[in-house]
Amino acid sequence: MKRLDRREFVQRAGLAGISVLGLWGGLNTVMADPDPAPGQTMAPAGTGEAEVHSFKFGGVDAYVILEGAIMIPGVQPMFCGEAKPDELETVMQRNFESSHRLALSLNVLVLKLKSGVTLFDAGAGNAFGPMAGRLVQGLAKVGIAPGDVTTIYVTHAHLDHIAGLVGDGGKLVFPKAKIVTGQTEFEFWTGDAPNVSKVLLADDARKQMLAGIKQVLASVKGSVEQHGPGAVTPEVEMVATAGHTPGHVAYRVTVGGETLLVIGDTVHVWSAQFDRPEWSMAYDTDPAMAIATRKKLFEKVADERTLIQAYHLPFPGLGNVRRVGKGYEWVPKSWV
Repeated sequence: MKRLDRREFVQRAGLAGISVLGLWGGLNTVMADPDPAPGQTMAPAGTGEAEVHSFKFGGVDAYVILEGAIMIPGVQPMFCGEAKPDELETVMQRNFESSHRLALSLNVLVLKLKSGVTLFDAGAGNAFGPMAGRLVQGLAKVGIAPGDVTTIYVTHAHLDHIAGLVGDGGKLVFPKAKIVTGQTEFEFWTGDAPNVSKVLLADDARKQMLAGIKQVLASVKGSVEQHGPGAVTPEVEMVATAGHTPGHVAYRVTVGGETLLVIGDTVHVWSAQFDRPEWSMAYDTDPAMAIATRKKLFEKVADERTLIQAYHLPFPGLGNVRRVGKGYEWVPKSWV
């Protein structure tokens, strides 16, 4: 499978003129690519309107906020690198999509639990320029201020999930919030030499990714609470789903007799990876493990008819998984 260098990643992700990481000085000061398009101008981060899906879960108020979106002109080579192009296009066409374009939502789940306002992941903040950074705006739409947030559960430490935790100069966006993360995940990224040799990025892109992650985690370290798989609270259980990252976790939330599994980045491309869960993506730290985890999770949630919430599936990312032949099918939950 082909490695993506930094320039190709920027182009593929539709980020021409933007550094994906936007490291300080600062993380929230979007850096220019060495070769921006002539005459190109950049809008401030988070300038789009936040979309909010409201629903009831176990009797409590629940929301999914569209924190942003990543638009990519082609699925490959970033995703589904194992597939032959014609094969990928056939699978995606069957699902009324095309392999020549891809939109990934950034869906942040918000619950008003008895223990307080709870988020699952925190969005990309300003690290992805104008395509993201709408979480605080979305929270304001439903009457939640940053200081009202008491707990943030992190599925994994990629920047599109954690950069929204910090503002200019590393200032905490949610100053009163406890940040819950898997111990394996936190220790991996904050270690001296995280092994990302299987991530299909060129060396300079990998170095930038690591630098950005380390910088965010260093800023929030004082608010982090590390856990292993198992019950975190009576309402939330941490579930090991390693592969995309070494300590990637899902969260099983049970409230008022209802259950929801927050699966983070266990799946990215709904129109390909449900049919073919053996197709991976460039950012997987262990592609083989990510594939095994995805297959196991699909099997379990399909058999148990578990409602899931996925970070990158079409907004709001709520639905179920159904068996179809040797593969699976995504069944979005009705909004009404």
